Amino acid sequence: MNLYNLEELLVQQNPQWISKKIVEVGFERDFFVSFCQELNKKKLILTLCGPRRTGKTFLTKQSMRWLVENKRIPPKNICYFQFSGSLNENNVISAILDLFLKKYAGIGKKYIFLDEIQYVDYWQDQIKSFYDILDDVKFVVSGSTSLFYRQKSKESLAGRIIKCNLGALNFHEYLRFKNIEEPSYNRAKFVSNLAIYKTEFKKYLALGQYPEIVTNKELNPKKYIMDLSDQIINFDIPYFSAKINRQLFLSVVKTLSFDLAQEFSTNNLARTLETDRREIAEYVKILEEIGLFSICYNAGFKSMRRKLSGSKKIYGLNLNLSLHLNGFDISYLNDTRVFGKYFENYVFMRILEKYGKIEYYRIGDKELDFVSKDMAFEIKSGTKTDLNKYQELSLELKKKFYLISEEEAYLI
Repeated sequence: MNLYNLEELLVQQNPQWISKKIVEVGFERDFFVSFCQELNKKKLILTLCGPRRTGKTFLTKQSMRWLVENKRIPPKNICYFQFSGSLNENNVISAILDLFLKKYAGIGKKYIFLDEIQYVDYWQDQIKSFYDILDDVKFVVSGSTSLFYRQKSKESLAGRIIKCNLGALNFHEYLRFKNIEEPSYNRAKFVSNLAIYKTEFKKYLALGQYPEIVTNKELNPKKYIMDLSDQIINFDIPYFSAKINRQLFLSVVKTLSFDLAQEFSTNNLARTLETDRREIAEYVKILEEIGLFSICYNAGFKSMRRKLSGSKKIYGLNLNLSLHLNGFDISYLNDTRVFGKYFENYVFMRILEKYGKIEYYRIGDKELDFVSKDMAFEIKSGTKTDLNKYQELSLELKKKFYLISEEEAYLI
């Protein structure tokens, strides 16, 4: 692409340079406030990554509008550029920045948003050269988690970067996007809407974690999810290694999706799929990196070596994908055992989002569903009534005990 065509594309992607305003886009995610707080901090490069279709571009555009309205940044000092697979040329980022800084930007603080950055080889190198010499420029880069870790850089951005992650919609966001009143701590309000929440929660678990599905009624949700899984398996995964056996990889995803909230080991999974343990371990690691699954370790094991080698639990980070990959639909959740697994998985996702690290505890006949630094959680989706042993174990571990029922999970 020649310089004139690049400049034309740059202007097309920045209508605020002409209109002097940034239009409102989409619904705000819960993460929006904390992302803007990070955006408001000093020079460090801010990165936004996450699985496909979680709304990263919408969040980027919303934060640009926030800068104009709340920080009084002139629209001409905000630059946005979205890359694509066909635009991966040497020094393309440097060319964009030169055009913006020399021909369009004004005096004062400037913000440069580079979206879908994973398509550009050696993007770290190009940004670093500008970062080190420009004191009045804040860089924000975003891209899919599945491609974001594609390493083609000679430069490290260690010490210069803040990483943020945007995952699937939570239940509150789902309700907000559907214009349904969110659960309230006002008991009367909560009870009056409880029947709605029970119905909508199952819909959410089956089809409500992708913003586009929730807001666009014309989409075929099942087709959308299956097309997305094809993109992940056939396009994203090969970036990690050309040697990946895609059929085996899909089998790993399906097996883990079927065994949500269960203990697993790479040895057992390798035996089930009749393949090498090291290959399974590599695939599970990739699934963690691309934000589809998370391993939950046993806090009862004190040494990290024991945690890594012993049994662990597997949780999905997008339950819609897990459900549909094995050919199930919302009716599958009518089985109380299945619903219990998905309910536990949802609580795991919410606690993980709030506290950053979560483990379970199981030594002998002593167990707790989840433990964090100072808290212990037991999940009740059925008729679990004997709470004394959980409370006593929590006290022994010097952690505050919480029981989370389905109704209480709506409030998390």
